[in-house]
Amino acid sequence: MKKILFLAAALALTACGGDKPADKKPAAKTAAAADAKGDAQQGRIAYVDLDSVNARYSFCVEQNEALEQQQKSYASTLQQKAQALQNGIADFQKKMQNGQITSEAQAKQVQSNLEAQQRQYEQLEAQYSETIANKTQALQTALLDSINNYMAVFNADGRYSLIMGKQSVSILYAAPGYDITDEFIEGLNKRYQKK
Repeated sequence: MKKILFLAAALALTACGGDKPADKKPAAKTAAAADAKGDAQQGRIAYVDLDSVNARYSFCVEQNEALEQQQKSYASTLQQKAQALQNGIADFQKKMQNGQITSEAQAKQVQSNLEAQQRQYEQLEAQYSETIANKTQALQTALLDSINNYMAVFNADGRYSLIMGKQSVSILYAAPGYDITDEFIEGLNKRYQKK
């Protein structure tokens, strides 16, 4: 009889994983993790394709078109200045070959003017590059601000526990059911048109 009681007690301890104090702590941690997991499962996970937002959000489209027009204008101005500089250099070389520039002082003066024109071109090119970079950064900041502000409105009901941004290859795979991009862009555009 003692043998059966001992065997039953041993089986009970083994089946329950023992009754050691150290074993109770992981069980408590596991229960807390299960509760947290349960809370997370109440909402859904979704993603917004940020490349699509950039291509279809009216604010982005308008701002990108304006930036592109400014870049084209800058490129045209720089091309005209570069052509004028090349023409000046070719004219100087032609005059030197034809003997129309007769003194060293005259040659230095023309060279000095061409060098000044070159420096002005380089300064203008740097200024244009900086302006475009600043406007691009400002556009990205405004876009991110707009997305973040609308995200609070979009998910005010808490239906999503996690909304990720997908851009190019940052998410390697996501089932189409998790994509809320169209609904999100539609809401962004409605909100933007009201302004």
